[in-house]
Amino acid sequence: MSLGRFDRTLPLPSSGNFTVQGPFDPEANVDKALIIFQIVQGEGASTVLVDGAGTWTKGNSEWSGEASPDGAHPDGSAGQLQRGRARGIALAVVIKPGQLFDNNTRFDPPAIETLTWCADFTFE
Repeated sequence: MSLGRFDRTLPLPSSGNFTVQGPFDPEANVDKALIIFQIVQGEGASTVLVDGAGTWTKGNSEWSGEASPDGAHPDGSAGQLQRGRARGIALAVVIKPGQLFDNNTRFDPPAIETLTWCADFTFE
């Protein structure tokens, strides 16, 4: 069973891009993953939305990505992440390798699989 999460606490610098990461444990035959995520912080009209992207490669226990603390409120105006509780929503896309069959005379091509997760965490 595949598993993806966000670390429970993440540092939030006062300026510049920051690293977002968390545990990732796909099936054994997966070598790499592309991860897109969104961070949601706040309530109602003061909610801030930030997009980010990252990767994972076989042998690592965590995925890692980058985001900017600068985002947008639901009305499109500029907003910025703050220290405190936030929610991360992520989607990982993995390519599972193809397989030979019928005495190596036929080949099933690779398959693309997705995994999603959503979790609360805290910016420190």
